[in-house]
Amino acid sequence: MFKRLMILLAALALMVGVGAVTTAQATDVNGSMVYRWEGFNNYDQDSDLDDGLGFSQLRTRVGFGGDVGSNASYMLMIENYRVMGDPTSSIDQLYQATFTARDFLFDDYDVTFGRMPVAYGRERIIGKEDWSLDPSERTIFEGYHSRYSFENGWFDFFNFKLGEAYDGRYAAGEGDANLSGFYMHYDANEKFWFEPYALLTTQDNYDVGVDDADNDKTLLFGALVDYMHNGLHFYGEATAVSGTNYELADAGKAADYDEQDISALGWYLGLFYDFDSTAEPYIGFEYNVASGDEDATDAESGTFASPFGSSRDYLGIMNIVPWSNVKAMRFAGGFMPTDGLDVGIDYFMFDAEQGDVTIGTELDITLDYMLNDDVDLHGGVGLFTFDDSGAAATKSPMAPYGYSAPGDPLAFAWLGASVAF
Repeated sequence: MFKRLMILLAALALMVGVGAVTTAQATDVNGSMVYRWEGFNNYDQDSDLDDGLGFSQLRTRVGFGGDVGSNASYMLMIENYRVMGDPTSSIDQLYQATFTARDFLFDDYDVTFGRMPVAYGRERIIGKEDWSLDPSERTIFEGYHSRYSFENGWFDFFNFKLGEAYDGRYAAGEGDANLSGFYMHYDANEKFWFEPYALLTTQDNYDVGVDDADNDKTLLFGALVDYMHNGLHFYGEATAVSGTNYELADAGKAADYDEQDISALGWYLGLFYDFDSTAEPYIGFEYNVASGDEDATDAESGTFASPFGSSRDYLGIMNIVPWSNVKAMRFAGGFMPTDGLDVGIDYFMFDAEQGDVTIGTELDITLDYMLNDDVDLHGGVGLFTFDDSGAAATKSPMAPYGYSAPGDPLAFAWLGASVAF
């Protein structure tokens, strides 16, 4: 209730600050179309069946924006996302609808209200998920976002409504889901910058069947660092998670707890080197760790799970293995054989963080070609090989890219093109 009241008061102050009656003019019209084909062989890891799979995706966005008076602006963007040939897959949505007040209350402080995509850093914790067919994975943040800019960086504070239950809370026992926190970027010098952040996620509970039960709360504290000098590029990020969840009364009591405390950690380090050559070759190494649990039903949970990250852009290119209960090594390299064409090679080795389980390896070759300033072509091939001894290997929750058990190698390919206008 307090958060909603603060949002209402801020909105009223915003209207007073910029004037309730203005004339809007659309000065920025833009859009994009992205096509992507994905194909798999041995999709269900059983070579005795015809388990090939292929489908094409099309995402179209059209937006327009402009100024409102001299110190405010707006942006509207609509989106259609579909698997081509499958009308049931079509998703039409308002991708962005925002109103921004510049220099609100004081200089260099901007406030944005509405529905918006949000991405920070390397998008491991908060990012945009453009390609998932599951709408719950393509989080769009609704609420307000504020930024104070200073000489060497900026400081953001935000409060987003991720789920509004309305009267359904009394039937399901779950209420609103929210995200709030701050994120800061600071340029220490031209070679080094860092980004600390603190986030709070909450899930309202109404019928948990537990005495003295509160709402689910999870705190995330982390920081990202980045250093570049003379071709050397070092980066890293660490996030600690702490919180408490309550088992709902209507969940069938599948777990052995009513109250579960969470204490988890995720981190990664990367070291790359760019050679001084016209072909722009590079090599690199990255190590990823996300904590896991021996017993998921225990009252003490140690499993790390990125809350809103763009997971399919990291670890395995097709997200065969998520950033949860995993230790992963990545060996990378690439070069530019001709102007506009980037070739990348990644080799991953996956192990479960808990238990003596080797999940498998993955080899990816990616191609990106910039046809001109507005048109890009993309493609790649990959091979994921399961470790035969890893019968209990953790599968990805990201449908349809999960695996049921170790089996035959999973081969995949993708082709795509994007145009901006």
